[in-house]
Amino acid sequence: MIKRLGLLIAGVTATGCATMSPEECLQANWEEVGYNDGAAGYPVSRSAEHRQACAETGIQVDFELYRHGYSLGLPYYCTRETGFETADHGGEYAAQCVSDEFPEYASGYSEGLDVFALKRELRELDARIEDKSAQANALLSQIGQLRGTRDDDQLPSDTRREARYQLIQLEELYSSLYREIDFLDQERDQLAAEIGELTAAFYHSL
Repeated sequence: MIKRLGLLIAGVTATGCATMSPEECLQANWEEVGYNDGAAGYPVSRSAEHRQACAETGIQVDFELYRHGYSLGLPYYCTRETGFETADHGGEYAAQCVSDEFPEYASGYSEGLDVFALKRELRELDARIEDKSAQANALLSQIGQLRGTRDDDQLPSDTRREARYQLIQLEELYSSLYREIDFLDQERDQLAAEIGELTAAFYHSL
């Protein structure tokens, strides 16, 4: 029973990974399959995956029809908008969208890379702001403790004097850190605005 269960699980896993079900293989219009794959941005090598998926049904992929359909569908993927969005989300350049055949895709990808670079700068700024804010919060905690020590009449005067001296140092450091965070926040807002403007300008130009 356990062995049979294992075989069933393996079968489900294999089916789940297949590009096509047996029913789809039996009913396949290979020109239409190629068209849909091209329009979805799959590489033409996906036909080999279909061949593997349909091997058990005995159905052969008609590669000529598939490639014809694929060539008709691919232009719907290799657009300027797709290139932009691929780069904007950190995706790799689609090798099937060769620049000589699809210059619009290449152009959009280049524009998307510009926005992606700015978003990377934005993430780095966010990390710096978060780090500086954590430092500021830690300083505030120390400042609060030192103020308590400075104002405690029950403590020796030397202890209170030392607390007062340290407090001055930390308050100056906190003020400097606060100004730095404020500057970074302004820089972040400007960068976010630039990203928004570039993105809006791109989609407006479509």
